Amino acid sequence: MNVFLAELGKQLVTRWTVALMLPGALFAGAIVLAHVLGQRHAVDLQALPVWLDGVTAAPAAGRSAALLITVAAFLFGAAAAGLAAQSVGVFVAWTWSLAGSGPVLGRLAERRRRRWERADVEVAAAERAFLADPADPARRDRARRAIARRASVCLVEPERPTWIGDRLHAADVRVHRSYGLDLAAVWPRLWLVLPDEVRAELTAVQDRCAAAARLAGWGVLYVVLGAFWWPALVVGLAILLTARYRSRLGVAVYAELVESAVDLYGRDLAVQLGLSCPGRLTGETGEQVTAIVRKDGVLPRARRSGSADAPRP
Repeated sequence: MNVFLAELGKQLVTRWTVALMLPGALFAGAIVLAHVLGQRHAVDLQALPVWLDGVTAAPAAGRSAALLITVAAFLFGAAAAGLAAQSVGVFVAWTWSLAGSGPVLGRLAERRRRRWERADVEVAAAERAFLADPADPARRDRARRAIARRASVCLVEPERPTWIGDRLHAADVRVHRSYGLDLAAVWPRLWLVLPDEVRAELTAVQDRCAAAARLAGWGVLYVVLGAFWWPALVVGLAILLTARYRSRLGVAVYAELVESAVDLYGRDLAVQLGLSCPGRLTGETGEQVTAIVRKDGVLPRARRSGSADAPRP
């Protein structure tokens, strides 16, 4: 998760001129409408030509200078709005990594955990019913629906206050359970082993996640502007809903690609590190990889003498 958020932060900082100036110009225009129309005449578009007539009624001697100042102020406001949206987007991406600690976040995480546990009970009941009569298609469909409902909450037991945070966390947990790999420590080395086309696909998905976080930043700005011009509130809420959908979709695809990269190229990393891996990557080999890349002196569980309850590295 930490590696993903670091790359996402880089994507949010780059190529901002094209990505932010046009939306910034639209937001600057919305600020002008909020100033001219206000809440009382929020949809009275006839007030806008009156305001424009007042602006153009200035003396000819000072009209050019006033126009230049207005255009410069508009462009400056568009750029400032773009930077503000980018900053809010970075904050939104940061919230994806929050753990379920503290009074508020803890309650949110506990709520998600209770939903998952209820869904898990339904899965257990549906699986027992299916095993009692595997030939019954209705019981098979019931088990599939129960598993899908549990997966819609989280693929593993939730520990984060948000769906996105848990989806990223689930990738770490699933990779560790399957291969004994510490994904945060292994990922930079695995990245160097991946083919160019795989890295390009991952980078493209990171771009989409960054764009979704930035879109959420625009939504927040429009919601704030809604305090002075209520149509902006409607636009902001619509943008936030769209950003939520895009961010969840982007993170889900990214997490799947990360797990797929480990499935397909984790063995190559082990071989590059000098480990013997004649077949598929096993948990024992994965723990040795983790011990090598972490460099913290913690031996993998499989090489400890004795205790089977020793903590994972």
